[in-house]
Amino acid sequence: MESSNVSAVLFAKDLKRVAAFYSQALGLACSASDEHHWVLDGHGFHLIVHQIPEHTADEVTAQQPPERRIRGAIRLDFPVQSIEDSRRAARLLGGQVDDVPPEWADRNANFFLGHDPEGNVFGASQRAC
Repeated sequence: MESSNVSAVLFAKDLKRVAAFYSQALGLACSASDEHHWVLDGHGFHLIVHQIPEHTADEVTAQQPPERRIRGAIRLDFPVQSIEDSRRAARLLGGQVDDVPPEWADRNANFFLGHDPEGNVFGASQRAC
């Protein structure tokens, strides 16, 4: 991983499930992984999905279906090839990409909110062809 690229760390109770979600639903490619983290790359950005340490993970509850965390201090937005493909994949992987844009977004912006299997909120927009 190059240090000149922007990156973010997302802590996950279920490392493999959350990393697979971002890889398959949002098109990020895994460039490195081990039992503690996966480095996912896309569009000059690295998302590092990091396993919550076991002693801490035991205290974290991941509800099913996940409860969307709407009070996060940061939201990551991802460009995707196809909103419909991302929406289908997200549902199969335990997350969601909303069917309608948020009320504050321009209806023609092609921007949708979603959440991963642990409730972390993200945005997705379809790239122009």
